[in-house]
Amino acid sequence: MQKSHQQAIDKYEEYRNQARSIAMENLPESLKSLRLASVDNKALQAFEMWQEIPERKVDWDWTFANRYCVRYPKAFDLSVWASNTLLSLTLGRPTYNGTSIRMDFIERRPSYCPYSGQLFSVSQLAYETYGRLIGAEYIRIVEPMNNALIAYYTSQDGGFKLMPGSQSNPCYLVKHL
Repeated sequence: MQKSHQQAIDKYEEYRNQARSIAMENLPESLKSLRLASVDNKALQAFEMWQEIPERKVDWDWTFANRYCVRYPKAFDLSVWASNTLLSLTLGRPTYNGTSIRMDFIERRPSYCPYSGQLFSVSQLAYETYGRLIGAEYIRIVEPMNNALIAYYTSQDGGFKLMPGSQSNPCYLVKHL
């Protein structure tokens, strides 16, 4: 790995940690017990239990998260915890021109999940915070899985707008920061 690439990883790791910390400080009082962290080895071990749950709606193997953050030094990874229970994982990165932060992968704990109706807003807060720290103007949710999720995301406070896909880009939802 080139020295400049490692320097970029280290620089943006500071921004990632700062964004998680600021987001935790700004959580509503009812969510102050949650902990925001990276998608580290502890999160990946907790994720392994999700793979056996039949209610799981996606088949992402989150073990790629470490490689993703090395390949894309500006990437943002987030795990949300209630005590020692992993509640959600989110992974994304800035667009190539840097004007938007993308949420590429979002998954919450399948089956019983405390705070399930509030976890997206927690991830959104952290991603918006990171986006502002790195100078992005927009947040995107790339390739929402189905129409129910599109309806959910567009109904949220400050609503996202659906942008249709093109030959070079998938559809995505976008919101100004």
